[in-house]
Amino acid sequence: MKQQFVMNVEPRLIEEIDAIIEKEGMYGSRNEFVREALREKVMEFRRLRARKVLKEIGKTAMKRGWNGEMPTKEEREKLTKKFLKEKGFLKD
Repeated sequence: MKQQFVMNVEPRLIEEIDAIIEKEGMYGSRNEFVREALREKVMEFRRLRARKVLKEIGKTAMKRGWNGEMPTKEEREKLTKKFLKEKGFLKD
């Protein structure tokens, strides 16, 4: 369900948006342009948040002895099998 909200925007910015819509032909209306801009901004914040979380995970892993290198495919497979066995999902 969509909700409507009203916002104030500087006339110069509206003129620029209208020019982009007219020249590029990518959007059918200001609404489409603004919705896409909002989606992109939200995605940017999600990416920044994810990077922050991953950075913290990396710091914790390094404190626990990780040297910063990624395991090889063989090492990942070995670790996966070990984990599955420990959790009872894989029998010998």
